[in-house]
Amino acid sequence: MSGEHSLRYEKRTERARDLVAALHLPHPLTAELLHRHMEGLRGKTIVIRPASTRLVESGVCGLWIEVAGENFERIHHAPTDSAVHRQQFINHEFGHMILRHEKELLPIERVALLAPLIPLDAIAYALSRSSFTDDQEALAEAIGDRLALIMLEDEADAAKGPQTGFGRVL
Repeated sequence: MSGEHSLRYEKRTERARDLVAALHLPHPLTAELLHRHMEGLRGKTIVIRPASTRLVESGVCGLWIEVAGENFERIHHAPTDSAVHRQQFINHEFGHMILRHEKELLPIERVALLAPLIPLDAIAYALSRSSFTDDQEALAEAIGDRLALIMLEDEADAAKGPQTGFGRVL
């Protein structure tokens, strides 16, 4: 990495670490606990589903959507057989939520890509990737990476169990 690029990466990683630390996440952190924690922060249910073929063909690998009048939000992710890959798509969208990125009103053509999941006459809001800078996208990804790292570390700690000073399980 070039010096400037490396410095931006380090600052972004540090900012992601600070933002995630401020969430006071439960430990050991699992995908389910993270999901529930994010629902608590958002004050509503977050429904997570694989994206439709039409949505994926339009170039979407993850999408955070809110429909006016509904008491829940949606995250759609590209279908994958990999639980790790799936979680990373979701973590990235959680990154946007943590950053409180504003969603934009979706034009009818974009809502049509979500049919039949969302009625065509619904007022839907979603993140528009074109409205974010590369740095904002990279920060959402850095937050997603930090969340994944915490889950991985917590999983390893949980597998080892409580340790004594001699490394024996109590």
